[in-house]
Amino acid sequence: MRINVADIKLEAGNHKRFDLTTTVESVEMGGQEYLFEKPFTGEAEVWNAGDRLLVKVELSGEVRLQCSRCLTQFTEPMEISFEEEFVEGDPNEGHTEEDEEDESGRTVSFYQGDEIDLTDPMRENILLELPMKPLCDEDCEGLCPTCGVNLNEAACQCEAVEETVDPRLAKLKDLLRKPDTNS
Repeated sequence: MRINVADIKLEAGNHKRFDLTTTVESVEMGGQEYLFEKPFTGEAEVWNAGDRLLVKVELSGEVRLQCSRCLTQFTEPMEISFEEEFVEGDPNEGHTEEDEEDESGRTVSFYQGDEIDLTDPMRENILLELPMKPLCDEDCEGLCPTCGVNLNEAACQCEAVEETVDPRLAKLKDLLRKPDTNS
């Protein structure tokens, strides 16, 4: 997603708002597949701060996930907001994006000509907002480890199986017992 900043970069203090729409390819990370079925939409505001352009982006969209406890597919809304600073120049001329930081600690990116490419910053910030262990509900009970029934939908019919405990750790099991109120 490229935005034209030719009229903004002419004078310090110039400001402009842009509507954004971007699609994100499906991603697999850590055994979890993240599906983006609809494009993200939002807006970008660009300010000329004299020696650099400050870009503030707000996006909204949704991601299709699989619950890490019960394996049910669900859709979760996402709201993304970030700021990025851009300096006109070539990053290959003696400095890199990682080396360029301003007083606020933000990384400074480079652009050439009259367009800023927001594709990578938008993708990076969307991926950073993805949950590592998605849950369909905070109270999700997951699957029965013995029979595999989804405990959110039905009660398990398994007999209570006594856990086998390593004899070296048997004393630790006593820590989980509630103390007797009479003693």
